[in-house]
Amino acid sequence: MLVLAGLATLVAAGAASDVAVLEKFWRGVHDSSEQTVVNTNRGIAGWTESLEHRVRTVVAPVNLPWLGSHVLYLEEFLQDEPDQVRRQLLLVLEPKGPPEAGVRVHLYRFVASARWSHLDRRAGLAGQLRQTDIAESKGCEFLLRRDGEQFIGGTQGRNCHDGDAASGRYVDYQLAIGPDLYWYRRRILFKADDEVAQELMGYNWFQPQVQELYACRVDWSATGRAADLKPLRRLELNDQGGRGRFTTPDGRTLELVLHSQDWPFTGERDALILMVQPAGSDAPIGSAWSTLDIQQVTLDIGWLRVRCGPLVPDTDDLDS
Repeated sequence: MLVLAGLATLVAAGAASDVAVLEKFWRGVHDSSEQTVVNTNRGIAGWTESLEHRVRTVVAPVNLPWLGSHVLYLEEFLQDEPDQVRRQLLLVLEPKGPPEAGVRVHLYRFVASARWSHLDRRAGLAGQLRQTDIAESKGCEFLLRRDGEQFIGGTQGRNCHDGDAASGRYVDYQLAIGPDLYWYRRRILFKADDEVAQELMGYNWFQPQVQELYACRVDWSATGRAADLKPLRRLELNDQGGRGRFTTPDGRTLELVLHSQDWPFTGERDALILMVQPAGSDAPIGSAWSTLDIQQVTLDIGWLRVRCGPLVPDTDDLDS
């Protein structure tokens, strides 16, 4: 019993540490490119498919002891319309123990949102906030799990309503947060058949004429045999030195690095170059390349296979 109690204490301490790390990663200004992937227009007013917007997300700590010890204010707006806030939330972070170890994030909306806009830079305003000024978005809480130096997760189930429950639609929101990563995907689905009515995704902003975003599918084999490869992770990397970390089931934290025209050692190298290396090391354990006109590259070292191609939204397969 003492051993089990000690293990529970360690797990709880680890979860509390995850809260502090996630708060550190989340805080700041996130500059994103956002694209509408699907919009069926079945009663939903939205943006045109494939249209891209540049979005700023500001996340700052706020002192509200009556709400929790780790509270963040989130504000989202289009990059050139900072006074037209399109989303405001309070995020309450708390440790979540096993079996679903991670960080539980409760979402609260503002009853009169305009009054609290730019809360991150209006000193003293938070002290006026009362419980009657906010309402919890029940069913929309996130569960985020730590994976190396990233946190990934999102809503669970079908209880996050799009508007009121009578709409027959629900929201699926997924995100990934790390030191140099801020990725999210928001989908509105019909409860009757789980058909996607609207989908948009956002990722770290970059100059589209200079960089391109690639989706990389990571497969892992416990036996080292190609026949036993199983899907492990999917990462989005830009091709100008983009990096993404992941952890294998046997505990190794690895990093993918993708280069094309920015390859630092040969100025005129016309190739797409993919490397995998231990986290924190610049010595690759495997690498692969292909010509840029193919726009696909596969790295295969037996127990690990990585396939990268131009981003194909909402699919587990890359073009062959």
